[in-house]
Amino acid sequence: MSNDEYSRVLLDEYKKYDYVNQNRTNPLIKILVSYIKPSFLFKSEILTPIHLGRAVERDNSKDGVITDDDIRWLHENCIGDDDFEENISAVNRRVGFLTGTYWAWKNYEKLGNPDYFGSFGYRKFIAPTFISSISNVDIIAPQKVCFNITLKEQFICSHGIELYNAIVAILDKVYPSELPLFNEYFEQKSGYFHELYVMKKNYFFEFCQWIFKLLFIMLSVYNNSISLSPKQHIVEKLCCKFLELNQEEITEVLSPRKNAGAEIRDIAFILERLTGFYIYKLSKGEKCKIIEAPLVLSQDFIDCEKNVNSLIISKMRDNIRKDIMHTMR
Repeated sequence: MSNDEYSRVLLDEYKKYDYVNQNRTNPLIKILVSYIKPSFLFKSEILTPIHLGRAVERDNSKDGVITDDDIRWLHENCIGDDDFEENISAVNRRVGFLTGTYWAWKNYEKLGNPDYFGSFGYRKFIAPTFISSISNVDIIAPQKVCFNITLKEQFICSHGIELYNAIVAILDKVYPSELPLFNEYFEQKSGYFHELYVMKKNYFFEFCQWIFKLLFIMLSVYNNSISLSPKQHIVEKLCCKFLELNQEEITEVLSPRKNAGAEIRDIAFILERLTGFYIYKLSKGEKCKIIEAPLVLSQDFIDCEKNVNSLIISKMRDNIRKDIMHTMR
C-alpha cells in the first residue's frame, strides 16, 4: 500500500464519523492537522488543516526549501497560524506544533467552540476508533512508546544532558511541586510522544495555561534570536516578569544553546516531552479519564525519522504500525 493509499484509508475512516459533528446532540470535535509542506490533504467535518510557520514560510525548515507552488498549496488548503494579531507563528521553526496550539487557544470560537479539541500532524495521527465513545472520556492519548531504557536515558541519548537539565531547571522554577512526579515519569520505560491528543475543552485550556507559561519563559531566554508578536498576551507579560526575577539561574542552564541558530529545535524537543508529562500527570488524578488509542504513522514519517532515533522508529515499525493496519482494516 502506497503512502497516499494508506492516507486515503485513514481519511475515509475519519469521514465515517462526520455525522458526530453534524448532529448537535453529540459532542462537537475539532482536530487541527498541522502542515509545514504540501502532502495528502486531511480535511473533514472533524479534521481541519492548519499551516504552521506561515509568518516565516519563506525560511528554510528541517524539511528543506519551500517553493512558490508549495506555498500556494498551503494557502489554498490550510488556515494559517498567523491570521490574528497575537500569533507566535514566527517562532515555529523552534517550537513546532505549539504555534498551531496557540492559534487554537486564541481562536477557539473560529473552530465552532468545540467540546473536544485535538492536535495531529499530517504524518502522525491517533486512529479514530475512540470517537464513538468520546463522551465517556476526558482525554484521548496515543499508545505509549516503549523502550528498553528509561525516558530520561532515552532523552539524554537523543538530545544531551544539557537539554535534560534545562527541562528540570525550568520546571523546578515554574512548577516546583510537580518535579517529583516529573522525575517519576522520566524513570519509566514508556511514555507519550509526538504531541498528539484529543482533550475535552476545559482540559485543553488548562493545558494551554500550563504549557505556554513555560514556553514564553523559554522564548524570553532565547529572545536575542527570536521576536514575538508585538502585542503580548497577559501570560507573556507575567512570564517575562518571572524571568526577570530568575534570569541568572535559568539563563545559565540554557545559554550554551542560546545562540546556536534559528534551526535548532531545542524548545520543540522540550515541549514534546512536557506534553507527554502533562498527560501522565493528569492520568495520576482521580477525576480525569484518559484512554489510549492506536498511533498511526505514515510511511514517509518513518522513513524520514529512522536516522534520528533508532529506538523509537524500531518500536513504531515492528509493533505499532502492525497494530494500526490491523485496526484500520
